[in-house]
Amino acid sequence: MMRRRAVFVSPIMPDRTGNGLAMRMGLFLEALARMASVELIVVPAAGGTSVAPGFYAELDVRLHVVACAGRRDTAFQMLARVTDPGRRLQLFQAYGKPSIASHLSAPVMAEIAGLIAACDPDIVHVGRSYLAPCIDILGRGATATIDLDEDDAVAFGLRAVSARARHDEARAAWLEQEACAFDGLIERYAGRFGRVFVSSEQEARLLASRHAGLACDVIENAVALPAEPRRSDDGATLVFVGSLSHEPNVEGVLWFAREVMPHLRHQAGGACRLVVAGAEPPPPILALAAQDDVEVAGFVPDIAGLYRDAALALAPLLSGGGTRIKLLEASAHGVAFVSTPAGAAGLDWPQEAGGWIAESPQAFADCCAQALADSGERSRRAELGRDWVRRHHDRQSLIERLGSLLVPGIP
Repeated sequence: MMRRRAVFVSPIMPDRTGNGLAMRMGLFLEALARMASVELIVVPAAGGTSVAPGFYAELDVRLHVVACAGRRDTAFQMLARVTDPGRRLQLFQAYGKPSIASHLSAPVMAEIAGLIAACDPDIVHVGRSYLAPCIDILGRGATATIDLDEDDAVAFGLRAVSARARHDEARAAWLEQEACAFDGLIERYAGRFGRVFVSSEQEARLLASRHAGLACDVIENAVALPAEPRRSDDGATLVFVGSLSHEPNVEGVLWFAREVMPHLRHQAGGACRLVVAGAEPPPPILALAAQDDVEVAGFVPDIAGLYRDAALALAPLLSGGGTRIKLLEASAHGVAFVSTPAGAAGLDWPQEAGGWIAESPQAFADCCAQALADSGERSRRAELGRDWVRRHHDRQSLIERLGSLLVPGIP
């Protein structure tokens, strides 16, 4: 029997580790590659262009990168140059697409169309809602699926709420329009895909509540479980792991450093330190390193080593969406976490599994202090979290379930 031919259009270079979006795209790529010959087309609208040679060699996929930097469509480039915020917002509303979708300019779409035509695929899978317009350039006969991952409209709506709380009305209005534009994309395109995937039941419910008839298949985010995590918990180190080019991550780290750390220093008697790990830290994050108990580590290739020495993992997020791979990863490595409700969104875990949830700066500091003071409770909650990840978010199990959904007719 001839092996199926598949095309995967991804907004980031898929991988097994690192950036959460890259890890989710890597999950879908590996599932697809087990069932079909894959041509991977990366349109790096979400960044992340470094290649994992071993991963791609193992999967035997062919990689094509369609450069989109500096190639945004003309209409968006023109409105972005308008200096008056009110007029710029009016033009953005008329534009009708999320800003990230502007990477799909006519030349970029033509290049993608040429690659797809050359591949002549039976199956096309698209990663994230803002690449949904790629379905317009598919030939007849190909089965198309899309992974929305999260409900982008809700994620941007929450970011708008956060901006308004900071009295940044112009930013809030722009983010609200981003949310509307994402919903417009779903309305126009989701029904044209044979299957639509999301990362949690919560995302599926939210989308179905606004888009009648939209049924989503839930494929949870996943991580590889270390055989037996080695721990040398120092009782003092708190780690944040995440891409620092992602605005909600930056907002969350700054909130923790500015609003929570002063309380925690007082409660812990100075016996704590924060390590911020993630690629592309912006100047406000780099400035935190001026504090004696804060280290800005940047990109850390050895995540296992980082978790081995950590007492707690942090997810102090105030906005955003989807399921936080950073919490799954911490739990897989046997590290308890402290998270805001937004940081733990989409994780339908039993109470106390994985760690602590707190919302206000004082409550967050209280949970961190409690956790640092009680190594036994840290270990207990970490083990509950690791067991839950083992049963519900194990990468290999999800790859096996996902493969047959992406490639119909093959068990």
